[in-house]
Amino acid sequence: MIDGLRKYTRVVLEVIRKDLLIELRSKQVLNTAVVFALLVVVIFAFSFARSFTDVGVVGSGALWIAFIFAGTFGVSQSATAETADAGLDGLLLLPVDRSAIYVGKVLSNTVFTTAVAVITFVCTVIFLEFTVPLDVVPILLVVFVLAAFGFTSTGVLIATMTARARLRELLLPLLLVPLVVPVLLAGVELTRVLTEGYVTWQWLQLLLVYDGLLFLTGLVTFEYVVER
Repeated sequence: MIDGLRKYTRVVLEVIRKDLLIELRSKQVLNTAVVFALLVVVIFAFSFARSFTDVGVVGSGALWIAFIFAGTFGVSQSATAETADAGLDGLLLLPVDRSAIYVGKVLSNTVFTTAVAVITFVCTVIFLEFTVPLDVVPILLVVFVLAAFGFTSTGVLIATMTARARLRELLLPLLLVPLVVPVLLAGVELTRVLTEGYVTWQWLQLLLVYDGLLFLTGLVTFEYVVER
């Protein structure tokens, strides 16, 4: 059992390392997602900032809209890269439970999506004068990580499912966004209350529970998805 756990952990770490190395060399996903996130923030800055008296509403909206599109693009490109050179088929030959591949892909995409969220957050602070108390910044970073984890837990599964479809660019957001609405609502509400200077645990609990449900669902169904 211990040997099996070691093999499982090794595969997870190798998948994470592979994805991070590919991204560091190509910078395709991160660069494109960051550029798109910056574009969203700039559009909000010039189009909506003057129309709202509460800058926090505009900043929070720009942050999470950029999060949705950047995260969707990230999981889509990650799945496409695996199918393009039969990389996923090679991973499936490994003598270990296939859920290890899923766990590795979720964690690597969580890193990418969290990085984009942090960069977008910095841009909203700069361009939209989105003020956040310094003492709640660590909690806000935890919210980004949890939201990214929940988003990619479903995103990796659906992106793998639609990777070979002709209209995968259209199918992925149509299937993904409705499933992660609770994650996004929790992220928006937590951002709002944290920027106002107080903490509420109800939305954080919802985010944790829903993340767990999404992750366990992906963990159980990933093997059936890749064998279709």
